[in-house]
Amino acid sequence: MELAAAALRQLKPEAIYFVPGFHTPFKDLRPVPFAGRRALLKAALGAAGLLGRPEVKISSFEAGLRRVVYTWETVAHFRKLHPGARVYFLMGSDCLGGFKKWRRWRTVLEGARLLVGLRPGYDMAAARGVPFTALAGRFPRAASSDLRAALFLGGKPPELHAAVLAGILRRGFYLSRERALLKKILTPGRFRHSHETAALAVSLAPALGIPAQKAAAAGLLHDCARDLPPGALKKYARLRCPRAPFFGTMLKEAPVLLHAWAGAALAGELSGIRDAEIDEAIELHATGAPGMGPLARLIYVCDLAAPGRDFPEAGLVRELAFNDFDAAFRAANYVKLTYAFSGGGWVHPLSVSLWNSLQEKKKG
Repeated sequence: MELAAAALRQLKPEAIYFVPGFHTPFKDLRPVPFAGRRALLKAALGAAGLLGRPEVKISSFEAGLRRVVYTWETVAHFRKLHPGARVYFLMGSDCLGGFKKWRRWRTVLEGARLLVGLRPGYDMAAARGVPFTALAGRFPRAASSDLRAALFLGGKPPELHAAVLAGILRRGFYLSRERALLKKILTPGRFRHSHETAALAVSLAPALGIPAQKAAAAGLLHDCARDLPPGALKKYARLRCPRAPFFGTMLKEAPVLLHAWAGAALAGELSGIRDAEIDEAIELHATGAPGMGPLARLIYVCDLAAPGRDFPEAGLVRELAFNDFDAAFRAANYVKLTYAFSGGGWVHPLSVSLWNSLQEKKKG
C-alpha cells in the first residue's frame, strides 16, 4: 500500500490497478480464493485511505481467466485497455533480483516500465541490466513469503492492517482454521509444542525446497491425536489405520505410537487437507522409516528439536539442522533410538530399519 500511495502522489496516474490473481503462484494446499483475496485487498485499501478514490481500481482480469496468469499477459491486457498510454508495473526492489527468471520477462519490459520502490536489504547489483524507474523515498521490507510464513503460524505482521488480519481470522485463511481447531482438542502444552515444531519447520523449509504452508501444516497437525485418551486412541486406530506397520504389536507393546498413524487420519478429518506428503510426515514423525520424503524428514527432526524440548540433545540437533540437515536427521534418529532403548521396552522396527539404512548409506 505504501508503494501505491507513493505512486499516486508522484505520478498522478489516470488509473492504478490492483490485480488479484485467480490462483496464487505458490504451491499452497488451500490457496486463498479470489473472492477472499479481493475482500482482503479492499480491507487493506480502506485502511490505507485509498478505497473509493476514482483512480484506484480492482481488476478481475486474471480471475476471469480462471488460471495462473503471468505478468506479461497482464501487461498486454492493460496496454490494450489503455492504447497509447504509458504503462507502469509497480513492484518492490526485492523482486528485481529474480526478475529475469520471470516468464517472458523481456515481453514485460516491452509493454511496461518497471516502477520500483526501494526496500532495505536487497542488493541492487542483482538487477543489473533491468531498466526501471525508482520511486522517491525508501519503503519498508515486506516480502510476501515472509508475511505468509508468519500468517501460517498465527503471527500478526505489522505490515498488515488490523482489518486485513481480522478478515483472515474470520475466513479461516492461512491455517487459522486449523490452529483454532487444534486449540480445542490439544492441551496447552501440546499445542505449544505443535506450534514450536511448525515454526522450526517453516524456518528450515526454504533451504530444503519445501513450501512453507506444507511445513507449517504438517508441524501443526503432527500431534493432533496425541491427547486422545488411551481407549479412544486404540478404538480410533483400529477403525482408521489397522494396516499401520506392526499394528498388532504396537497395540500391545507401545500403544502411544499409534497416535502418529491415527494422527494422519484425524488431520485429514479436521482440516480437509488430503496430501500424501503431509500424511507421511505425520505417520512417521515418531518412528521414522527408510526412504522418507523431504517433508517427513523435516517434521521428524523438528518434532525432536523443537525449542520447548527439555533434553539437551534437542538444542544440539536444532543448531545442527541449520548447518547440515542430513547430519541433524541422523542425529535425531540416534537420539530417538537411544531414548527408546533406554526405556527397556519394545522399539518399533521402523526406527531400527532407519538406523540401519543410514549406517549403510554412511559406509557406502
